[in-house]
Amino acid sequence: MFEATTATKPHVLFVDDEPRILTSMRMLFRSKYQVTTATSAQEAIELLKAQPVEVIVSDQRMPNMTGIEFLREARDIAPNAMRILLTGYSDLNAIIGSINEGEIFRFVNKPWVNEELGRTLDRAIVAARESANASADDAPPLAADAQAPAVLVLDEDPQTLPQVRAILGDAFRTFGATSLDEAITLMEREHIGVVMSETRVQGHPVVGVISLLKQHQPELISVIVTERADAGTAIDLINQGQIYRLITKPIHDSQCRIAIGSALRQHHKLAQNPELHKRYEVAAPPEDAATPALPKTATSLLDRIRGLRALFKRSG
Repeated sequence: MFEATTATKPHVLFVDDEPRILTSMRMLFRSKYQVTTATSAQEAIELLKAQPVEVIVSDQRMPNMTGIEFLREARDIAPNAMRILLTGYSDLNAIIGSINEGEIFRFVNKPWVNEELGRTLDRAIVAARESANASADDAPPLAADAQAPAVLVLDEDPQTLPQVRAILGDAFRTFGATSLDEAITLMEREHIGVVMSETRVQGHPVVGVISLLKQHQPELISVIVTERADAGTAIDLINQGQIYRLITKPIHDSQCRIAIGSALRQHHKLAQNPELHKRYEVAAPPEDAATPALPKTATSLLDRIRGLRALFKRSG
């Protein structure tokens, strides 16, 4: 049911099979947003078909259809709506599904903090409104010429780069780096559209670097390829890194080829439509979180990452 009818209020749909959760959401946000609630995924799907919504907040554990399955359908019905997944447990497969299938904006743990959830909703609404009129053209030519955006594989495993090159063949330009310093050097020299990375490089989590890269080069797309995925890391990579896909090793040829082709098209779309950047804005790390771990050359790396935007503009 609608709890507000003011036309200018942002429209948010909350989906949860627990009525008390929906009551809490309604009480928290009805003064600020136009609130619609649904107690099942199927009810929410019918609502989406009938009316525009700017933000969808869905629980994961629901009968008949999980939150991930619902958000996948919601993406097809209302592609411009921002998607937020709310859950009280850390199921790795569900989290990976939220990246690869639901393309969610944020992953929010229960019990949520009201102020933090409110800030997340505000950012999601800004993103939905700014990106509403973006171009639908997302199919650039994927040629491997010198001007085409390239793929950077960041992994200390010496087998990963040749394997990816063998999978992608001549369709894409592909470079490799085994350290963060090498990766930034390549990005200073080449037009990199997609970074494929392990979750840790040189003993350091890559989420901090991916977050910084995304802040300074919003059209850069990140794909994680890992054999050591865990729920906590995956959540951080969604919220703080806005990664586009997560692939677990061993790498499968078709999965990798499809993911990279899609990621390069996404890079092109974001490069051509700056109004979409808010849709993939990274979250600040939690206040009690440590500063992202970087090697001893951190200051130099940070300065070089900040300079990539200027290099990209000049090369463009």
